[in-house]
Amino acid sequence: MRLSIKTREMLEKAKESCLLAVDIYNKPRTSFRSGGYVVLMTIAYTSFFHAVFEKNKIKYYYKIKDSKTYQKIDGDYKTWELSTCVSEYFKNKATEFLPIQKNIEFFIPLRNKIEHRFMPELDSEIFGECQACLHNFEYLMEKEFGAKHKIMENLLFSLQFAQNYIKSREIKKKRNKDADKIRAQIVSYREGLEDEIYSSQRYSFKIYLLPKLVNNENKADYAIEWINYDETKPEEMEKYKHLLGFIKEKVRPISNYGLLKAGEVAERVKSELSKIYGDKIKFNPSSHHAACYKKYEIRPKKGENPEKTKKEFCIYDQAHEDYIYTEDWIKFLIEKLSDKKSFLELFPKQRDNIK
Repeated sequence: MRLSIKTREMLEKAKESCLLAVDIYNKPRTSFRSGGYVVLMTIAYTSFFHAVFEKNKIKYYYKIKDSKTYQKIDGDYKTWELSTCVSEYFKNKATEFLPIQKNIEFFIPLRNKIEHRFMPELDSEIFGECQACLHNFEYLMEKEFGAKHKIMENLLFSLQFAQNYIKSREIKKKRNKDADKIRAQIVSYREGLEDEIYSSQRYSFKIYLLPKLVNNENKADYAIEWINYDETKPEEMEKYKHLLGFIKEKVRPISNYGLLKAGEVAERVKSELSKIYGDKIKFNPSSHHAACYKKYEIRPKKGENPEKTKKEFCIYDQAHEDYIYTEDWIKFLIEKLSDKKSFLELFPKQRDNIK
């Protein structure tokens, strides 16, 4: 199938971003390793999905609410972000694609968390997901556009100094609160996965490196060879299990993980409402979010028992004497405030900010 110029341009952008991600990750002196990799792979996947939609003549632009007109920013159509692309691409795919989808979704919230932070202690914790992310990109690229668009020939194994990769918990001096919050997010996401997805090589690439014994049969042998873990061959896989013992390390959920502070809620809600009403609208935690929790009475008034909250939306954190909020509260607010009438009833002064 002959590809349009626009599709080919998006493919090249996707491949270039992927190669840059690997280049940054494999450089020995790189400090911003995982951050750079995740940001560039996000760009790579977004461009790849846009190329797929372009090939299939699918309009991948956001529409103005209750309108057939597409949104524009600085004269250009506002294209789908990665999360929307993933939902659209995988919606009718077979269950075998679910680990790939979950792998990509693992990185979407992380991208914003680690983009501007120096956190080398997280590199080893997400290595499996990072490697699977790369393999999946190559797999989907070949599936959608053919083998000639694969980038495998540009990549090789990176050389290693250490026989044992230092685990993040051993790097104590560099730990910080931001890293702990992201680590909590990683733990919670993994705990929410079914065992079949978590153990899939498409979700997280897990390997053992063993010395290869050579009997001089062929001195031109490869120094490294892959033995693929194929779930469709249970008898063969059982031999590897007896030899190596596949290990799944279970980690304990962290207290209050998945609950958000008012500032984080306001940021998420504003981001979604901006897609509907434009970037001029305001939604800050001290006034707009406060008006919402008072309107919908999800937490008690000052002086009342602080623990009397609507648990599905809000919980009182006694240790910090503060309130934290659930994902359901964010969804509830977005749904309610997406209605223009409801939005203006709460915030009439923003009428001029709505496009």
